[in-house]
Amino acid sequence: MLRGIFFAVTIITVLLTSWIARAATLTTTAAKDGKVLVTLNGEITEGDADALKTIIQTANNGGHLVAIVRLNSPGGSILEGVKLADLVRFGKISTSVIGTSICASACFIVFAAGSEKYVNYSASVGVHGASDESGEETTASGAATITVARIAKVLGVPSSIIGKMVVTPPDQMVWLSPDDLRSMSVTMTGKPAQLPSEPSLTSQLPSQLRPQEKSMASKDAPPPSWEKLLDRAIELSTQQHGGNPDIQRGCQPELKACINALSFKMPDGTDMIMKVTEDMDGRMQKRELCSFNTQGDIRLCLNWDTGGKHRDMQNKNGDWYEIDDH
Repeated sequence: MLRGIFFAVTIITVLLTSWIARAATLTTTAAKDGKVLVTLNGEITEGDADALKTIIQTANNGGHLVAIVRLNSPGGSILEGVKLADLVRFGKISTSVIGTSICASACFIVFAAGSEKYVNYSASVGVHGASDESGEETTASGAATITVARIAKVLGVPSSIIGKMVVTPPDQMVWLSPDDLRSMSVTMTGKPAQLPSEPSLTSQLPSQLRPQEKSMASKDAPPPSWEKLLDRAIELSTQQHGGNPDIQRGCQPELKACINALSFKMPDGTDMIMKVTEDMDGRMQKRELCSFNTQGDIRLCLNWDTGGKHRDMQNKNGDWYEIDDH
């Protein structure tokens, strides 16, 4: 139950609260049917949940119900976002992101708690991992990301979206597509764009996920971003692993590093991983895209940021060692 999870994560999430001088602005509008509409604008900070609670109590005392919370926020305090989500879920309140509004990071948890959810085609909804109060990835922020992912699961967020949240660093953002949003029972409003903003990755992915190719894209088209490839890889992994993307994390004390890896298969059966190596403070060291040989004991890896390549070999204990550079 969300309320129980909230109390369980307080110690972790309080470490990740972004202390900003001013809380979000919450305003109310009375609808023709007597119901109350609430609009939340700005960073989510301490006190916002109390403000919403007061609005709900005032409306109820006057014989009215808060029907919907309109969200326009880039995120903010995870702890406060969970508190807001708790109120929205308990009150069976709908959530919406209208016009060209943005709802990202901590705001997404509030949005996901809506009894009914609405997003305009021109709006943006985004997810990523948690950071500490200085914006860095740390051991505590990694634990908080996993906890928030569990809360998202309780709220009915699909595993494919949770996967994007878990593997996306806090200094980056994955913007959810209309299909992503529909998968969590969101009603899309407004008019969709008739042309995509960039070529579809569905047909490009097989060739562009092969480190053996000399170029990651043709000269006439820019290569896809890491985030775009990650989106597609998560979709494949989710389809191939019973609805849950295959995401693993392991640490190597001897290297003072930890690795987050997403495993999936290409349409031709080639085993692939996308992996992010972090130092002990959670700072990203490198991003790699690797393909495996048929036996699964040799892999060829492309360093996404430098373009360098290397081959790794697995020993009988299952440990990987770099054997040469390309």
